[in-house]
Amino acid sequence: MTTGVVNVSVANIYEASNYQSQVVTQGILGEQVKIMELQSQFSLVELPDTYTGWISNYQLAEEVIGISGEPVTIRQHWIHIYQDSKTSSPVVRDAVIGSRLIKTGAENEWLRVILPDGKSGWIHESATGSFPADVQEGIKALAGEFLGYPYFWGGRSPKGFDCSGLTQTVFGLLGVKIPRDSWKQQQAGKFITNEPTNARAGDLYFFAEDKNRITHVGIAMGDGKILHARGYVRQNSLIKGEPDYSDELKSTFIDVRSFI
Repeated sequence: MTTGVVNVSVANIYEASNYQSQVVTQGILGEQVKIMELQSQFSLVELPDTYTGWISNYQLAEEVIGISGEPVTIRQHWIHIYQDSKTSSPVVRDAVIGSRLIKTGAENEWLRVILPDGKSGWIHESATGSFPADVQEGIKALAGEFLGYPYFWGGRSPKGFDCSGLTQTVFGLLGVKIPRDSWKQQQAGKFITNEPTNARAGDLYFFAEDKNRITHVGIAMGDGKILHARGYVRQNSLIKGEPDYSDELKSTFIDVRSFI
């Protein structure tokens, strides 16, 4: 089994080896994957969260060995990577928050980076930065940054999130690894309460339309508020009478669990 690296900002991972099949998740620039099967146009890969699916070979690079430099993580939601250290130069690639690159040099306020396929480019130093150190407060703050972003089935980036892709991304950026799917997140999380008003900021709310299969997840923001991806990343309340109260969410609520 060989290793590859996602070579574009956001790569769709498909259920089958064709573009007409369902998108099951996404890979992010710089993310290492295990190549389980190689075909002429697609590869079956396993992502770090153990999710498997098919990626276009045009969006995958062989693992580059022996490049010395400092790993950097993109902090801005979306940026361009330029051919030279100026915004008027051609764009080499784009990148989203959480993308991983190797810094090999610096010039004024610009950083020279190496992409997974070995090509080089430049990003402004403001594109990188630290994430909150306090995980609980960090989850609430970071999740709020994504309000208004569109829903996309299988999405896990600012270009579009599904409900569990949003929660996995927020937690992952803060160094907390959680499963990809909402039902797996519910199984893996520590049970907190069956009362939605008792959720703490940073906990996860879980929902099921038929009470047997978890189909939705959102981030508790405190005081009965939830931030979640449904149509777009939005905030609702689970307390009747409050602004943005959702009876649908309240009626399908199952429990609250935590990874912190």
